[in-house]
Amino acid sequence: MMHDLREIGPSISFAPPRVPFETMLTTVMIRMEDAGPTKKRMFDRYMAHARKVGGDILDGKPVSAGDRLKYRMGEALVYGPLKNTLGLSNIRVAYTAGEAIGPEIFDFYRSLGINLKQLYGQTEASVFITQQPDGEVRSDTVGVPSPGVEVRIAENGEVFYRSPGVFVEYYKNAESTASTKDAEGWVATGDAGFFEEGTGHLRIIDRAKDVGKLADGRMFAPKYVENKLKFYPDILEAVLFGNGRDRCVAFINIDLAAVGNWAERNNIAYSSYQELAGHPRVLGAIQEHVEEVNASVAQDPMLSGCQVHRFLVLHKELDADDGEMTRTRKVRRNIVEQKFADLIAGLYDGAPSVYTETEVSYEDGRKGVLKATLELRDARVFDTGAAQVAAE
Repeated sequence: MMHDLREIGPSISFAPPRVPFETMLTTVMIRMEDAGPTKKRMFDRYMAHARKVGGDILDGKPVSAGDRLKYRMGEALVYGPLKNTLGLSNIRVAYTAGEAIGPEIFDFYRSLGINLKQLYGQTEASVFITQQPDGEVRSDTVGVPSPGVEVRIAENGEVFYRSPGVFVEYYKNAESTASTKDAEGWVATGDAGFFEEGTGHLRIIDRAKDVGKLADGRMFAPKYVENKLKFYPDILEAVLFGNGRDRCVAFINIDLAAVGNWAERNNIAYSSYQELAGHPRVLGAIQEHVEEVNASVAQDPMLSGCQVHRFLVLHKELDADDGEMTRTRKVRRNIVEQKFADLIAGLYDGAPSVYTETEVSYEDGRKGVLKATLELRDARVFDTGAAQVAAE
């Protein structure tokens, strides 16, 4: 796909976050770690400047002449060649939808001058529910209702909509139609969200069934934190737990390609995913990422309770063949929670390590048992003031 994307050079793109945006960013970061010191320093310097002013330039906001000149130099030396390599040189507008995209991933592409926007829609809506107007593009909202679309928020936070484009019915499935669309034409999305005061932008928090409350009543929205964690190239997947409990804990899956590349560059030998996932230096790097995300999450008063207090790196990748994910790589949260109940209990009990045995499916259809002793780690959490200092 990446080869074809570069050859075709599309001007308009619609894609979910995982492919291509998360995948391409991971590839870029891996390649830059392998680059020579001069190229690496140039990349880091100009990307830092792009993060500072790239989004403002794209939105037509005031930027000093000096910053514009430096950005043009970055376009010639870094941003332009990078966009060409990714097949995004001709993009006029790119839309992402179908799943929440991590704010850092979203901002990375916009800083390059790519007019990436978020859409919120469903097949049942003839796609469009909300869109982001030019000049009002943000990573934490999905925009305002499209023309002719009405949106309301139920008491439980679930988003409902109706419009001329709403579907008539599910084919030969009156029961599902009745549970999704009422007599007045309002359709239940299954997502939880709210409208921001002043801007009128819709902010989607998570799937309504996944949003809950911590024991002290604060909001629990796992996807918000998981997406922040997945911004890091060496984290492939994250699963947050905490609904009804006094604090949050997390499972992490490392990205074998990214972490394996790092291990080779540092002469670290390993024979399996399990061995690499349990390496002390890998665990240390993941802990740094978790604590950086905690500092970021603490700055959001509504979701600050979702900071990760303890975590572990799983000894296996979550896999659709093992029932832990869908074929489109969405985590089956309830199944993961049931399957790894012993690990979750260890995280909440304060145990330093847990021995576990997990049934796995091999490519040839055979079943096996994977045995491992996992190290459980504490992560630093922040109050709002400390988080702002850490961010600065």
